[in-house]
Amino acid sequence: MTRGRLRRRLSLARGRGSDRGASAVELAILAPALIFVSLLIVQFAIWFDARHAALAAAQQGDLVARENAATNPGGWQALAQDAATSYYRGLDTSLISAVTAQSAAGQDGTVSVTVRGKMTGIWPLTISETVTGPIECFRTQASQGTACG
Repeated sequence: MTRGRLRRRLSLARGRGSDRGASAVELAILAPALIFVSLLIVQFAIWFDARHAALAAAQQGDLVARENAATNPGGWQALAQDAATSYYRGLDTSLISAVTAQSAAGQDGTVSVTVRGKMTGIWPLTISETVTGPIECFRTQASQGTACG
């Protein structure tokens, strides 16, 4: 047996050389998966924050709608939409682009405000949050307790 063959057999018997470069291959296989999972976590955080901002704006618009629907039947929708969009602008965030607010009256004495927009992020998604509540009506002594609307 020559000296080269003997060295090769000894190195194989000891396990040296058989797994040479294995960590580089593992990294090449696992790195894209780890990057994808990291981006997915970031996207979820952005989506959650954007949804929260849209919900807060819709709640503000619904508050204005509920307060004004009984006393201002012709103009409460514009007031609610303005309140929702200005509240979102007041948050000073750029999570959602092209934010729109729509308000509508329900059949059962309720009003609703929907805030929609396109989420900015790795994958753009449409965010839509709706808040619905009953119309507030105060019966005072001056109105002699008459029903609203």
